Amino acid sequence: MKNNTKLNSIMHKAVSSAKVLAATVMGTIFLASCDQLGDLDGVIPGGGSGGNNSKMKMYKVQLNPLNNSGVTGTATVMMSPDGHFEVITDVEGLAPDMVHPQHIHGFVMENMSDKDAMCPPPSAAGDDGLLTLEDGLPFYGPVLIPLDDRLVPLTSDNFPVATSAGTISYGGKVMTNSLVSAFDAMHNGTQTVKDLELDKRVIVIHGAYVINNRVVPASRNPSPRRYMATLPVACGELVEMK
Repeated sequence: MKNNTKLNSIMHKAVSSAKVLAATVMGTIFLASCDQLGDLDGVIPGGGSGGNNSKMKMYKVQLNPLNNSGVTGTATVMMSPDGHFEVITDVEGLAPDMVHPQHIHGFVMENMSDKDAMCPPPSAAGDDGLLTLEDGLPFYGPVLIPLDDRLVPLTSDNFPVATSAGTISYGGKVMTNSLVSAFDAMHNGTQTVKDLELDKRVIVIHGAYVINNRVVPASRNPSPRRYMATLPVACGELVEMK
């Protein structure tokens, strides 16, 4: 009987020791695994802390006159962490009560995707002295995103109308993934948010009255005159706010 009691005591100690050893080994393995969790930042997009995807990206634009139009303004482009793409433009000096197309321009064609869009200099004007939409294309590239009432799809729709004071306060908002999908459908290849390359784009405002190949300032109302809805009247480059 005493031998059985002694044997049971030995077995109990052996089992307890085995449990402690197993717990120690499992703890060591767990801690070693935790030490490797930092490597997941390179595996999980954005890393464990959200990465760049959790930050607001904002671009500012200073709109300066083209064609001696006197049109000036500012614009802001934002890509927010909640997945929205938003554009705000505030412009003054426009032809009152008229539609003014506005777009984000840039280069995406083959062998030109790395080219930065820029606002054309006065010397880009044609022989008639007017800098037309076509005259500016080598500098700012084709239309990429029409800043209309829908943004998506990327087809020109209802553009803002200037107030009687010749101003526009515009705001457009859409899901970024919808914009990227539309961008992808419009251009060859698979496009991503990165391919929007907003820091290589410009915003161009259009629309002015013209007499004798000269833009008529918004403060004047001479006749006869013709309204050129596509004529560039202001331009500015997108600059990322760090």
